[in-house]
Amino acid sequence: MGELSERVAELLHGRTDRRDERAVLRLLAGCPAAELNRLLAEVDPVALFGSVDDRLFGPDLRSELVHLLAVERRAELDLPGRAQVALGLQLLGADPKRDEALAALLLEVRGIELTRLKNLLNTHSAHDLEDLVYARLAAEQVRQRVLDHLATEAAGLSIGEPKILSDIDDTALCVLHDRRYPRGIVYPGVLALYGALDQGPDDAPFDTGDLTFVTARPRDAFGLIESRSRDALRRAGVSRLSLMSGTLRHLHSRAAMARRKLDNVRHYRRLFGEYQLMFIGDSGQGDVRVGEGLYAEHGEVVRLVLIHDVVGTAPTEREAYARQGIWFFDTYVGAALVAHEHGLISAAGLDAVVVEAVREFERLEWDSAAQRAGMRALFERDLLRLPDRPGAAASGQTPPTGTSRHRST
Repeated sequence: MGELSERVAELLHGRTDRRDERAVLRLLAGCPAAELNRLLAEVDPVALFGSVDDRLFGPDLRSELVHLLAVERRAELDLPGRAQVALGLQLLGADPKRDEALAALLLEVRGIELTRLKNLLNTHSAHDLEDLVYARLAAEQVRQRVLDHLATEAAGLSIGEPKILSDIDDTALCVLHDRRYPRGIVYPGVLALYGALDQGPDDAPFDTGDLTFVTARPRDAFGLIESRSRDALRRAGVSRLSLMSGTLRHLHSRAAMARRKLDNVRHYRRLFGEYQLMFIGDSGQGDVRVGEGLYAEHGEVVRLVLIHDVVGTAPTEREAYARQGIWFFDTYVGAALVAHEHGLISAAGLDAVVVEAVREFERLEWDSAAQRAGMRALFERDLLRLPDRPGAAASGQTPPTGTSRHRST
């Protein structure tokens, strides 16, 4: 951490008074642009915007901070600096000046630089780009200006890689209908597949952090359910993520859950119109309908739909869906094979999924020997489908073998 950042962090530590806060403002106002951007990268914006206050009796120092960073020095901010200031503004209460400042951070950026800024904003914990545009911008006119700007700038661009949209329940985590695995586990290989898709077919992506979870889990009034979803995903190993939630009224049927997810995708397309899409879901909660809806509404940009089969779909039905671009799979080795065949992950990415899937399979504590044997058969079948390449066996492309711990039912 630089000397200036350390000084600001010291001033913000603990309970601040107006003298500390005024000192922070003087440091921010007087430093060169390069130092300002370095400071914004090193100092937690939650601490910065949360510690500097407006007062009932006394100076409105938070308002001064917002004006200083988001108005006076806005033109000097680099893209990470803009993203940090935007995060700080998102943490503040609704206010027309706050909304205008947030909008201005986006409206001044164009073309590919705007795409990079959106990607930076989209990995900010709960305060991602969707939160900024659809939740924080309270004024409809301001929100529409931002959406129109995003659409205009995306229209002239085409990023040659997809954004990855994924369900959570029975897709990333075994929690609902799937009885083939112990309840609550992270599916073997799913995290490696997310990583391989993020890296793309040549392991030289335009950007990373392309994973967004689209779930029917509701965004409740206090954000508790969404927060728990994020916490569960982070515990599972997903460090960079964006999440779009459902509502309680969409939980009554699979069709309603599918409609809500498609609504979220429409929102998402307005934010990232320059990207292609792919979707990973499961066969237990209406995600097949989501896949059909994606092709119906956004077919020109949909690269692939993968469906984790947790209900035992018949082979003939799977084949019919595959002809529509909706591919069912039983293991994440199988999913990675389909993604590789469709040019979405590299050979190295495929190997990484296989290695992780086999390793995580062996580490599971199964409910029974029969449960393990059933999934082992599916793993062995998919592993035998792997392309025969030099070095593949050395990378770990071998069936799960030996004994594994299991507990009795």
